[in-house]
Amino acid sequence: MSKKILVVDDNQDTVQILTAVLKRGGYLVVAARDGVEAVQKVQEEKPSLVLSDIMMPKLDGFGVMEAMRADPGMNQIPVLIISAKVDPTSKARGLELGAKDYIIKPINPGEVLQKVRQHLQDAV
Repeated sequence: MSKKILVVDDNQDTVQILTAVLKRGGYLVVAARDGVEAVQKVQEEKPSLVLSDIMMPKLDGFGVMEAMRADPGMNQIPVLIISAKVDPTSKARGLELGAKDYIIKPINPGEVLQKVRQHLQDAV
């Protein structure tokens, strides 16, 4: 059975690219457009891994991670941040909140698949 990945980004192009890359890698993909929807999808869909942007409406990626870490039903799901924010403070905050990795946009499809595979193996 394929692992389910939740892609969280308010940019439709990014969602489409990540969905195509992950589907080619053999994964099932669910998408959310903002942080509030992301938290709902994590609760409903129980993904194996979450790929999340930071800068989003309603609730940013940091807020998504805080909500996930506070909920025993979601706190073990690995989160990989995919963001255009390259400043050390954003990266440090993401890792402090429990992100397993921080991927800089624009995405490299090979890098994304490699990191997804790596962190899904670590989570088993």
